[in-house]
Amino acid sequence: MAANWASGLQVSRWAKELQSEVGKGVYFSKFMGEGPGNAIHVKQTEDGKGKDVTFGLVTQLAGSAITGDSSLEGNEQSLSTYSNTVSTNQKRLAVRDTGKFANSKVLYNFRSTALDLLKQQYAELIDADIFSALTATSGTHAYWRADATTSVYATSDPKAALAATDVITLEDISAMKTLAQIGGSANYRMRPIRVDGQEYYVLVLHPEVAYDLFTLAGWQTAQREAQNRGDSNPIFTGSLGIWDGVVVHAHEGVSVIDDGGGAAVKGARNLFMGAQAACFAENSDMMWVEKTFDYGNQLGISAAKIYGVDISDYNSKDYGVIQYVSARTDLS
Repeated sequence: MAANWASGLQVSRWAKELQSEVGKGVYFSKFMGEGPGNAIHVKQTEDGKGKDVTFGLVTQLAGSAITGDSSLEGNEQSLSTYSNTVSTNQKRLAVRDTGKFANSKVLYNFRSTALDLLKQQYAELIDADIFSALTATSGTHAYWRADATTSVYATSDPKAALAATDVITLEDISAMKTLAQIGGSANYRMRPIRVDGQEYYVLVLHPEVAYDLFTLAGWQTAQREAQNRGDSNPIFTGSLGIWDGVVVHAHEGVSVIDDGGGAAVKGARNLFMGAQAACFAENSDMMWVEKTFDYGNQLGISAAKIYGVDISDYNSKDYGVIQYVSARTDLS
């Protein structure tokens, strides 16, 4: 029974299970990894100590080769290196039961139920923090405003210029891929994510923008004729399809706009991502602490994790993400 609390004294087991279950529940987990080739670059503090984690970036070389017997000495290229420091913080959640007598009247196990609820809330919290970091609007960022006829690239938030007709187009997806490859005034050239020797970018849409995408005849035709794409890789898990080397996903966590065009145009801040779009720092696994109250009659469980997340921004330029600001069909 849930009131037999002595059986749960081995809290380390519950902490490890919570860590594992939270990881499974995080939507962005398919894009996360301990290397700069992932869309979300994960890095841990050394020995779980320290408040800040520094991520480095070496931009791609762009110089020309020396030909023939021309002197190479004195014509070496300089490495452009930047750093991005992510501050961590502790985030805690807790649950508490009502007492042994109340527990004796129900058939659920308090610890197991607490595990499920804490897992869900932490996964949603981490996802929300990542979405928030990737859709930063303070300062200069890379934006692409959707338009049915003429796509618009901007270095300042285009929300005020958003029109109801600025809906998603396949041309926009291809245009953002091109901008990712060549770079713009507010973003570096974006490295793609490599999967089985192939290169991909990722576009995460709000579900109502995905609905608009589904109405495009070109999208429907492309998906019917699509070739097998090695679906075992996580970046394809749950994807809507692929267009021009861009893997398209949908998630309700994408930030919405309700006052576009300076009034009431409904929109969304969809995310076009390459490698190292965001940096995720952590200096602890999940922590699970149990405490009894009221002379042992009630049990409380707290869970904590120390982490931080930030957009990959080096030298005041975004490195791996473009905000795709589009109108959306309001289905609510």
